[in-house]
Amino acid sequence: MPNIIIGLVAIALGLWGLSVWWWSVAELLRGLAPVVMILFGLIAIGAGVSVVRENGDEDATDEELGKGN
Repeated sequence: MPNIIIGLVAIALGLWGLSVWWWSVAELLRGLAPVVMILFGLIAIGAGVSVVRENGDEDATDEELGKGN
């Protein structure tokens, strides 16, 4: 029961904080969006490189590589 009360108080304080400091939260989100996109891009490039490395040993055409997916 105390966990539920603490959770409800935390939600209430979080909503109050969002409403009071909305512009600060918006600035944080605007600053984090490009960083997150860069990180996701690096992860996608890493995944693509690992797939090319795995398939690079074989003499496969583009059509054969497409069938593996």
